[in-house]
Amino acid sequence: MTIALAVLALPEVAYAAADGSYAAWSRSGSSGAWQATGTPAAGFPIATVESNASTVAVPSGATTFLGPQTPPGQVYGSSQGQTYLNISTAAGFDTSTTTMTFDAATPGKNWAFVIGDLDADTVTISGTDADGDPVSPADLGFQGTFNYCAYSPKPGGCTGPGPFTDVPTWSADTATLVGNTLDTFGAAAWFQPTTALKTLTFRFSRLVGAPIFQLWLAAKAVPVVVPVKGVTGDCPATIELDKTDGSPILDADGKPVTATTGADGVATFDAVADGTYQLHMQNPKCGKTVKDPYFTIVVDTSKGPVRVPANTFVVDVPELADTGLHTSRLLAAGALILLSGAALVLAGRRRTR
Repeated sequence: MTIALAVLALPEVAYAAADGSYAAWSRSGSSGAWQATGTPAAGFPIATVESNASTVAVPSGATTFLGPQTPPGQVYGSSQGQTYLNISTAAGFDTSTTTMTFDAATPGKNWAFVIGDLDADTVTISGTDADGDPVSPADLGFQGTFNYCAYSPKPGGCTGPGPFTDVPTWSADTATLVGNTLDTFGAAAWFQPTTALKTLTFRFSRLVGAPIFQLWLAAKAVPVVVPVKGVTGDCPATIELDKTDGSPILDADGKPVTATTGADGVATFDAVADGTYQLHMQNPKCGKTVKDPYFTIVVDTSKGPVRVPANTFVVDVPELADTGLHTSRLLAAGALILLSGAALVLAGRRRTR
């Protein structure tokens, strides 16, 4: 097996900094025993969340989001249309504990978590490193506070005229965000951890009312574009994203991450995190592979999207010499004719009885 290396970025000019993705969450469980799983990008560790909160919800991100001009939005892009978690206190308004465990230690950079709607409540944050040892508050990488309602486009969930100046206060000594006890909109803070983490834990307490807090998980990620020569609409090719040892990268549902060619003959992975990966073109259902079906890429999100060189992956779909038509289409048509013929014969036999 020949391994080649691709580090072609699109475009060659300096790449825009705001390119990332937010975790798509799936939730299960019930009051006091919630679970959720998600990952912001292919290749980023999968996060499993467990919470004893009364309520954990997964809003769509349509009306409440981090706009492109917010501090995290300038780094990871807008979260509009991407999910996040709404987490309440525990039963009886007791402090809830929510722990996020990654299936592998995170990178030490290029990812973030964001706490929102922190106004009439407090949240204390702690984490452990790859060895299970506690990390310091400084390692959590506090970046600052902001109000996402103060930025354009203003989310639809931000009602009223504003001025949307409310923000929480961060105590580095206790690793706690404290709201100002007023029920407002958009108060938020964001963090970019500076060390690899295995877990994050959020202890959420109310000051007044019946509050919730919002939680986003983001990572730097770029598209990986894979052209495949020779494929057709009737005979597409599927590319699998693997680790360097050949084992597949899995999504949050435990399924291999794949991309299939479209009408343009290109397969695209929409969001891939920093790292070295092996692309594997699976055996097509029609035709055959002409070249080595493995190719190694290096994703460096600071350099932008990765495009695999043309003719790296090639599929040979046979054509009939006199027609120029791909045999896959003709075989499908032939099968239809045979089935129709069989139906006519069967009908004829019935008439002669």
